[in-house]
Amino acid sequence: MKISSLTIGQRVALGFTFLLILGAGLGGFATWKMLSGATGAEFLAAAVAPQAEVASALAGASSKTQLAARTYGLTGDPAQLALAEKHLSAVETALLSARKLAEEQPSLTALNEGVGAAERALVDYTIQIKATVANMADINNIRTKLDQEAGNFLTGITAYFDNQDNKLAEEIAAGAPTAKLEERRYKVQLANQVMDAGNAVRVLAYKSQALRQPELLKDAGAYFDKLESSRQQALSITTQEENLKQLAVVGTAAANYKAAIADLIINDGEVKTIQEARLVAASEFDTVVGNVLDRSIQRTLDYAQASASELSTASRLVIIGLIGMVLLGVVSAFLIIRGVNKALTATAESLSQGSQQVAAAASQVSSASQNLAEGSSEQAASLEEISSSIEELTSMTKRNADNAQSGKVSANQARTAAEAGAAEMDRMQTAMNAIQQSSHDISKIIKTIDEIAFQTNILALNAAVEAARAGEAGAGFAVVADEVRSLAQRSAVAAKETADKIADATTRSAQGVELSVRVSAGLQHILEKNREVDRLVAEVATASHEQSEGLSQINIAITQMDKVTQSNAASAEETASAAEELNAQSEELRNSSAQLASLVGVVTTEDVHTAPRHALAKSVKPARIEKTALRSPRLNTAPALHAATADSGMFR
Repeated sequence: MKISSLTIGQRVALGFTFLLILGAGLGGFATWKMLSGATGAEFLAAAVAPQAEVASALAGASSKTQLAARTYGLTGDPAQLALAEKHLSAVETALLSARKLAEEQPSLTALNEGVGAAERALVDYTIQIKATVANMADINNIRTKLDQEAGNFLTGITAYFDNQDNKLAEEIAAGAPTAKLEERRYKVQLANQVMDAGNAVRVLAYKSQALRQPELLKDAGAYFDKLESSRQQALSITTQEENLKQLAVVGTAAANYKAAIADLIINDGEVKTIQEARLVAASEFDTVVGNVLDRSIQRTLDYAQASASELSTASRLVIIGLIGMVLLGVVSAFLIIRGVNKALTATAESLSQGSQQVAAAASQVSSASQNLAEGSSEQAASLEEISSSIEELTSMTKRNADNAQSGKVSANQARTAAEAGAAEMDRMQTAMNAIQQSSHDISKIIKTIDEIAFQTNILALNAAVEAARAGEAGAGFAVVADEVRSLAQRSAVAAKETADKIADATTRSAQGVELSVRVSAGLQHILEKNREVDRLVAEVATASHEQSEGLSQINIAITQMDKVTQSNAASAEETASAAEELNAQSEELRNSSAQLASLVGVVTTEDVHTAPRHALAKSVKPARIEKTALRSPRLNTAPALHAATADSGMFR
């Protein structure tokens, strides 16, 4: 089939078919690419993002657990132990969530591999925490033993010293011999040496615990040797049974105190071993969690890059396809228009020749003058009705213009109110930013208070040591130091709780800032829309005003048309003579019309082709009267053509 034999509809349909096929192909390809990107995004939302969330929860709970456990190991505070157990429970809960996610998403290989390693590391860490608790219990037992033996030591040596000192005073008063007095003085001196050596050992014990320097206890051996040497010398010259028992108590207490110090040194070594094992387990756990978190971030980046690449490729191909569609449409339009113009040009030339002959005979047309006059009268009446309707429409348009002007004023007021609201929102956002900054500053102050509490705790321990060194004279100061230490620990706990509250307040302040930014953006959007509405209402008001003026001009023009129509009714009676000539030319015009009908695919009837010229001429008058009664006079210059097409069904 040749393209030249196709109708206009077939040609247009063929061109649009090519465009639709190409468009469907491009749409399918773009849809496939977008679905591919959507699949990656769904995987990110269903698997990778929860994996990162679980890993982050594990990391946060692990760090809190380690901090509390380390604090408990340093201070022995039961509250820190309870806090460590609480955070350890959070770690176990997060690990269960990770295990569940790994089972639901087998493709998360890093999570599947990391959960087992994390569970093993958590088991090791839990064991070390229990070992730390046991070690702290041993330390408390050792400290209790030290306190008990120190009390026994002080009781025994003080009783021995007081007994010898009293007897020395009695002998001096009784005038005992010099040798006797010298022996008694020597016993008092030995008692002082034993007491000094014992106090030196106790100071070393307190100092090593306060400073966490167990190596200081290595110097205690020399003091124990000195103490035992002085005690043995005292035993060698003591004869009273009561004094011998007192020295025996001192020896037993010193031996037990020495054994407790040895246990303290061993316990310190165990502390270091437990700390190292705990750090290793924590490091392994953090490494596993860090690897899972890094893998989550990397997979998120990979999927994001892949989705961006897919969408970029789809965009490029769609753009190329659209350019191709435009080019194909231009070529198709060019070919269709050229073919149609070629056929229409030939038809137009034929119609032009016929129209020249019709124009030459138009001055002779008279048979239709009466009908034209009647049509002109009816047209004048219709124009009067139209003029009345135009006047009503003009009044309504004027009211619309007034209403549009009122709407413009209201829109302007709404825009002003929106701008004021946006300004208030900007001030609120500034206030929220200031609140957030204040929260950060308060967090720094709380941290400083916590550090002061820690230093106060250390100073209280040192004060307790000095009070112990002072003996009974420092007992009151020891009580004060103990209270100061208790207050320091309470201050540390309160500072931490306050820091948590401040951190929560800071988070909420940040959320408030973010919400205020969103609300501000929403108000800005509303302000822009109000400005747009104000502009549109102003344009509507202007257009309504111009429309009102245009309708007024149309009303004037219709009045002039009415006058012209009346004049045409009078002039129509002067048309006269060439109806037969017009009928002769109608045959040529009919042939040209048949070519146009063939071009658009309309089939003409045989009656039209075979109807004689005079029959067509006779059928002109009633059709012309019916169809042109309300038309403008210039449309009736070819009555034969209008009548033929009306009767034959062409161009229906």
